[in-house]
Amino acid sequence: MVDYYKILGVSSLASTDCIRKAFRSKAKALHPDVNPEISPEEFLQINEAYQVLSDENKRRLYDLRLKHGTLGQRVYYRPGNVRTAYQAQYNYRKKSSEDEKMGMFEKIVTYFLFLSLFITSLFAVIFGIYRLFQEPVEGVNPYLGIVLGVVLTILMSIGYFTYIKANKS
Repeated sequence: MVDYYKILGVSSLASTDCIRKAFRSKAKALHPDVNPEISPEEFLQINEAYQVLSDENKRRLYDLRLKHGTLGQRVYYRPGNVRTAYQAQYNYRKKSSEDEKMGMFEKIVTYFLFLSLFITSLFAVIFGIYRLFQEPVEGVNPYLGIVLGVVLTILMSIGYFTYIKANKS
């Protein structure tokens, strides 16, 4: 495998600016129009090295191949977005997980959690109403607790029934 870092004369930790500067200096010295004694293949190697090392994704793939690949392999880069293959795999797994129905244990746990939270929020509303008729505590407004308890109870019920409806279909 060709070592692009040696071709440009930079270290593997070099920044993009250092790579660009090294490419420009090498390109000026080895350009076929400026120096006719140099073969065009050397200039093409410098150009290829710069194309790979200046792009973040290509450089990352090249570094991985350089570290773990064999020396006789040539690195080919697919044009386009590499992410599409991963996106297709993600969509396939998501679809297969949606196809699975909720198990009996999951239904019982979900139902138990909903009932416990629902009873707790109802208890908070009832306790707020009880405190409303008792001797008021200075600086405490019981109406806000009652309203908040009712709103949370309604939102919890809507969320639970939406969740159940989504898992049935």
